[in-house]
Amino acid sequence: MVFLGLVAYDVWPIGVLVIALIVVIVMFLQFIVCAMHQFSASALYIWAAGRHLMDKAMQGFGALLGV
Repeated sequence: MVFLGLVAYDVWPIGVLVIALIVVIVMFLQFIVCAMHQFSASALYIWAAGRHLMDKAMQGFGALLGV
């Protein structure tokens, strides 16, 4: 891999640097996208769990009041 990189750099140095920079940026962005997905999925899970607990609490209060 290093040999191929050196040969490509020898032939077209600016192109190799630009492509390497693009690869690094794309690799970094995939972690940001993955983190945003994990955050939104966990937020939705917490929201659904909270809603479920509120429903259970309202049913309990209704039973206490005899409704």
